[in-house]
Amino acid sequence: MKKLTRKETTAILAKGIPAYVAAYPTVVSFEMTYSCCNDCKHCNMGGIVDDEKRIGPADYRRLMRQLKPVIVQISGGEPLLRKDLIDVLRAIKPAGSAAPYLIVVSNGWLLSRDKYLAMREAGINQLSISLCFPDSRHDEWRGTQGLFDKLDRMIPELAALGHDDIVLNCAITKENMPHVMDIARVAERWGVSISYSAYSVLRTGNRAYTIETEEDLAQLRDQFDQLRSYKEINCGRILNADFNLQGTYEFFEKGEITPCSAGKHFLVVTPEGFLKPCSMHDKEYTSLKEIKRSFVPVNECGGCYVSIRSYLDRSLPSLVKEYLGQHSFGRKNGSAARTV
Repeated sequence: MKKLTRKETTAILAKGIPAYVAAYPTVVSFEMTYSCCNDCKHCNMGGIVDDEKRIGPADYRRLMRQLKPVIVQISGGEPLLRKDLIDVLRAIKPAGSAAPYLIVVSNGWLLSRDKYLAMREAGINQLSISLCFPDSRHDEWRGTQGLFDKLDRMIPELAALGHDDIVLNCAITKENMPHVMDIARVAERWGVSISYSAYSVLRTGNRAYTIETEEDLAQLRDQFDQLRSYKEINCGRILNADFNLQGTYEFFEKGEITPCSAGKHFLVVTPEGFLKPCSMHDKEYTSLKEIKRSFVPVNECGGCYVSIRSYLDRSLPSLVKEYLGQHSFGRKNGSAARTV
């Protein structure tokens, strides 16, 4: 999540603290489609899903009344494939509302200046763009020729508009791990922030992309040491808290992190409108009550360490402290990040 304004922080804490205490979902991810215009090696989606059943804006409005999330993530697949995306955003966040904090996650292939501005007008707080490599290797990894060049032109152009609401997402794999710092410097060059998370074998079943050997772990440790030093003088550019970087390392080292709060503080809504405690699990539910009864008490999974999960697994006091400190009120002294 990007650095927050006072208004955003106040809205999140005002709704988030009661939701957390009541074990209600703080974050809901609406997977609007399983279709995607990329075909990434580390993801289980890719390509167009024919005759996909999808709920519409009125259904999303109903789900918002039912689930009352504080933070909403619009994802897929690729949400920009949905022609009714703007209508859905408006259904989720009525005009003039401070909440929910609304994030759209995209690969950027279909992104344009007009679409970005339309999403902002519809109420998004953050646009997250996936980046796997610091150069054209991103194209090969995602199966889309010309994608990196498109982002290399588009993201700086949008960042120059000055809204400070674009965040790069990087899922760390064995393949891109040696380039963690290089990817951070791309974010700096483009004038945006970046957040890292860990690749999960649960996503594809392919262990070739995870980080397991002592040699790879040592290299990851070195990359994270560099990232922490970079973070100290590039205020606000790297959005991962130190505990998150440490947790990511420990996830790869141990192969899991338990316990997990999926279904309790976080859940997923499928394109058809079913509920899932987590996108890594296939079983679908029809109500939050069913998830709390059937899934939460027996959940022993620790097979992922995505950024959302890493924050929501924390205690309420530490989570509030994190929002007030690490994520609030822009970069220190309002200064721009500096180059190392």
